[in-house]
Amino acid sequence: MKKLMNSVFFMLMAYQGCLGAHCQMPCGIYHDDMEYDRIDQYVETMYKAMSVLNTSKFSDTKERNEFMRWVMQKEKASDEAAHMIMHYFLQQKILPGGDDTIKKLIAAHNLLYYTVCIKQTVDLKFVNQFYDEWEKFKLMFHREGYEVEMEKIRLQKEKAKKEAAGIVDDHKQDHPQIHDHAHANGHAHDHDHSDDAMPGLKKEAAKE
Repeated sequence: MKKLMNSVFFMLMAYQGCLGAHCQMPCGIYHDDMEYDRIDQYVETMYKAMSVLNTSKFSDTKERNEFMRWVMQKEKASDEAAHMIMHYFLQQKILPGGDDTIKKLIAAHNLLYYTVCIKQTVDLKFVNQFYDEWEKFKLMFHREGYEVEMEKIRLQKEKAKKEAAGIVDDHKQDHPQIHDHAHANGHAHDHDHSDDAMPGLKKEAAKE
């Protein structure tokens, strides 16, 4: 009996090691942008793998070894992308009965189909088709102004430290022409709209 319990324990530990990052709990830790980045990397890997496989001469041991390794990388990236689409988007993000559920399901199925094509061939058109569909698929789930819970906590701590030190943020008063905002892809950065920051427009105005 003790041996059986030990066997079950080690099987469970091995199974947990095979699980992905998501616990499928409403923990607020995992978010869309992180999954976008992961699948974007899988797309790059699949594209790179196919490019190498299409140009490899397979003439010596080194090239044959490299060829096989890139095949394995292509297979792995394809499987990981399909896994994320099924276990993150299909199971957690696409809700039954939504107004756009059918649209999302069709897009997800297209992506899964392309992952199979990528595994079975070395035709770059399937990677490009996956990428095009993936870019449209991402927009179906984007929420403007989305913030990770850990990021919110960090910002709150920084704000509390500044308030405790009596620091007043007068940045906008000193630099009224500089502001920061988040774009549709979720990347926030500063823009300087002063004349010095846009010399091209300044020259055009001078010509007039």
